[in-house]
Parts: sequence; structure tokens; C-alpha cells
Amino acid sequence: MGGGRCPGGTARVRMVFEEQEPWIELRVEACETPHRLVVSTVDEEGSWNLELKLSGTSAAAAEAGGTELRFIQHRDTEAGLGEIGAGWEYYLDKLRASLDGTPQPVFEDYYPAQKGYFEGLTAE
Repeated sequence: MGGGRCPGGTARVRMVFEEQEPWIELRVEACETPHRLVVSTVDEEGSWNLELKLSGTSAAAAEAGGTELRFIQHRDTEAGLGEIGAGWEYYLDKLRASLDGTPQPVFEDYYPAQKGYFEGLTAE
């Protein structure tokens, strides 16, 4: 990670399921260790603003049942929500499987099966 965890710092992440497994650079917008991280990136699809919130991060909370990760993508359009939501669900389940040592998920189980669900999550 270049520039550390401070706002303005950067990190490179590899999107292993995407075509050609591209590396993307994330810019740290906010970091409140160990509870909140906000990052952004820009690619050919547009800008991505992501927020990660952790709760139960103390040792006692972890022993009592673990840490909850809340993943939030801030968007200013609903376009592509069905595809994007299913994709993030897949990546988050890949993370869970890697932490648990369980079999990796299969993307075809997520898309197009979850497309309608995510398209229904529009703000009122």
C-alpha cells in the first residue's frame, strides 16, 4: 500500500474473476482503524466508491462470535445494479471461503440468479 493507511494512500487489488485478472488501484478516502475504511477507484466503467465497516473488532467480541463486515457501495445511478450486486456478493463469499478454508464459490451460482434481487434494492 503506497502512502500508508492515511487518506490519499493507495493500494493495488487484483480482480481475479474479471477478464485478464486486472489490477486496480484504490485510493484511501478515510480510515478509522479498526472500524471503517473508505476507498475509491476509477476504471473504464466509471468511479467506484466503497465503504467497509467492521463491528465487533475487539478480542472479546471476536471470541463471542466474530467480526461483522458491512460492505457498502455508494452509487449515483441504479444502472447495472443487478450485475454489480451479484459480483460483490460473489467476491465477499470468496473472502469468507478463504477465511474458513471451505470450497470457493462458483460465479454462475450468483449471476444471473441474483440479478433480480439486486435490481429490487433501489432507494425509494
